[in-house]
Amino acid sequence: MARVLIIDDDFEIVSILTEILKHEGHETASAGDPAAGMSKSRETKPDLIILDYHMPGDTGAHLFESLRRNNATKTTPILFMSGEASPELILSEITDAKAARFISKPVKLEDFRAAIRELLAGKKEA
Repeated sequence: MARVLIIDDDFEIVSILTEILKHEGHETASAGDPAAGMSKSRETKPDLIILDYHMPGDTGAHLFESLRRNNATKTTPILFMSGEASPELILSEITDAKAARFISKPVKLEDFRAAIRELLAGKKEA
């Protein structure tokens, strides 16, 4: 079982992802904005972070950089999700594109499950 932090301002998406992750046996926490996400990441020390790109007050790319500067999350795998921004845009805005993955919204269940398994497997190898 892994601890997964979902940082997204869309309550419906958080609810759906939470149910999927719990069904897969994972523990979840969530935050609705970047500041709360940063705080929750320190509190929960997640094994994986699912990060929306467009949120109130800031972008997921800026939060990614803050998470990378934090000792508790500097190596935590991050899965970006967006229905608007392209993977190329997001990955061009972060300093370590190899440390992140991208999945489009609306999320296809099998793609989501595969990305979670891949990122968590990489965390175990690190």
